[in-house]
Amino acid sequence: MIPSTTDIDIIFEQPVPMGISKSDTEKVADLVRSKLGFEPGDDPKKIVERLGGKIEIQSDLHGKESGTLVVSGNQDFVIYLAPFTSQMHDKFTIAHELGHYILHSNFGDKKIVVNRSSASGRLEWEANWFAAALLMPKKQFLEDCKAGMSEIELADKYRVSLQAIQVRRKSLG
Repeated sequence: MIPSTTDIDIIFEQPVPMGISKSDTEKVADLVRSKLGFEPGDDPKKIVERLGGKIEIQSDLHGKESGTLVVSGNQDFVIYLAPFTSQMHDKFTIAHELGHYILHSNFGDKKIVVNRSSASGRLEWEANWFAAALLMPKKQFLEDCKAGMSEIELADKYRVSLQAIQVRRKSLG
């Protein structure tokens, strides 16, 4: 169960952006992927499990706050997903929340709660950059694009949505 507003105010810190560049965020994602043996197309649930986290479906979210993250400590975090989102949407959401866990809680050193209603623009950008880099590594993704892979082929290879492929392509030029 997601903590109440009173619990959040007493126990948890306000998450703050790291202020690092997109390029440095890519490097962090590359390091995490390398250290944990995560390959493109893999399910980020593997990383959540390896880092001691849990994923829970929260029926009262109704898709509005899918992706809420509660970090209570090192190897003690929960990602809450809504019950009516697609597997591809959930995959990116999980990678995004892992970005918050790694970047903004420093692997649980800071107790934080992050949801769409409480997160700032920069905080969300950093988590999105991390998620995209984790799921679609820049070097490999660009090589696949140059090799002429279609968006559908890319989505199939990386096991992400067409929208994620389109955004990644645009952001990498």
